[in-house]
Amino acid sequence: KLKEYPQIEKDLWRVFDTTPFEDMIAAEHVDADAVLSLLDYPSYFDLLGQPLPAERDQIHARLADDRMIAPNRAGQWDITNLGAVLFAKNVDAFRALSRKAVRVVVYEGKGRLKTIREQVVRKGYASGFEGLIEFVNALLPRNEVVGQALRKDVPMYPEPAIRELLPNALIHQDFSITGSGPMIEIFADRMEITNPGLP
Repeated sequence: KLKEYPQIEKDLWRVFDTTPFEDMIAAEHVDADAVLSLLDYPSYFDLLGQPLPAERDQIHARLADDRMIAPNRAGQWDITNLGAVLFAKNVDAFRALSRKAVRVVVYEGKGRLKTIREQVVRKGYASGFEGLIEFVNALLPRNEVVGQALRKDVPMYPEPAIRELLPNALIHQDFSITGSGPMIEIFADRMEITNPGLP
């Protein structure tokens, strides 16, 4: 009986759903001002290298062109999962996506027995990416290298490697798994980056 196997039932219904995750609605019936208060629209234009439009309607039109928001029949806006995941000021404002926030945990030593620090990064993946990179780099262990005359701290992991690994973990996750999100664990001898599900 299908009711005795809720996960199988959920997977079965998901097979019938042809709407891509990105186009699903994270928040519906949002008025024009609330859209701008929920999404970090200045970083959207900044990342595209475009000037911020002067008129509110132009901002909405550009966000709609890239499927971050969609007009609805009630004359208001729906914020898509794509818009919320990439540009949310705070993912907690979108109940279905709140568990998709990036969690960073620093442990003492090589095991998970003692946590030194834990932080949840609640900004959207695109708007919060630079801050996340800086935050993680600041937490990573460093080696002291003695040059010809001066000593300098060199990160244990090169920044290009971090810039490659983090976006892959953020984007290549199974967004249909709602109970967990990307996680970065930092140990004395390694860093582990995990995400839910198969890519």
